Amino acid sequence: MIAIVGVLTTLAYAGVGAAIGKGNATRCLANMRQVGTAIQTFAGENGGRLPSVDHGLQISWTNTLATYLGTNFIGRCPSLQKYPEQMRVTYGWNDMLVEPMTWEGLQLTRVTQTSATIVLAEKQAGGNLLDHFHFRTSLGIRGRLSMAAFEGEVNTTAHGSKANYLFLDGHIESLSPNDVRSRLASTNPRLLVP
Repeated sequence: MIAIVGVLTTLAYAGVGAAIGKGNATRCLANMRQVGTAIQTFAGENGGRLPSVDHGLQISWTNTLATYLGTNFIGRCPSLQKYPEQMRVTYGWNDMLVEPMTWEGLQLTRVTQTSATIVLAEKQAGGNLLDHFHFRTSLGIRGRLSMAAFEGEVNTTAHGSKANYLFLDGHIESLSPNDVRSRLASTNPRLLVP
């Protein structure tokens, strides 16, 4: 009898844990959808220009989009609760979507495939404390980024074996590290480079 109760308790805990994980991943998707909508609204009201990022706290996508995101947006994926508190946001902005010297957001018309280029992904816990990635400094020949450099910035397994990515056209995909690797290695990679 005790063994049966123990087995049932174990199964219940496993089920609850899986449900919590799925719920957190769903809330993360909702957060990213909210950012996607905010980006489109911001660009529509600002001549097609994307938000800027900088190493200062005044010019960041989170501050720029604050009025579009509302007061309930916290910028942290609920699945990534063990991240340091000083990491203000767990979502990072693709720094390839800003001008190299001024960090001013690009015009949307400069992006050749908005459905292929990510704008937001989940950051590594040990990564930088800023609101954006540093892909630009790691780019190799022909604008390619190695998978190791990508994984140094992005938590590619934030939701078990996958992570969520917001694309510039507003759609979201859950991609495995192998999916990302194949997109980075394609002959004309647009995952990061507009």
